[in-house]
Amino acid sequence: MIIYIVNCEFNLTQTLIDCAFQKAADAEAYIDELNSDKAKAIARCKELIALRDSESMVQYLVDEYAIRFGIVAVELK
Repeated sequence: MIIYIVNCEFNLTQTLIDCAFQKAADAEAYIDELNSDKAKAIARCKELIALRDSESMVQYLVDEYAIRFGIVAVELK
């Protein structure tokens, strides 16, 4: 079984896992929506940072750097 993990790359070197899908098409549709709307991408990235660290760490997100959502396929055995 393959799952498709969506991650958020930000501040040039940091990555957070957002969510996972069982179908590649669903994952691609999700990231296409985020990557096509910078405001949505920034908002989701801020949510992920707050969940992982805390609200106080959100201020360190540099909006000028690229925020990109991508997919990693993982095979589960």
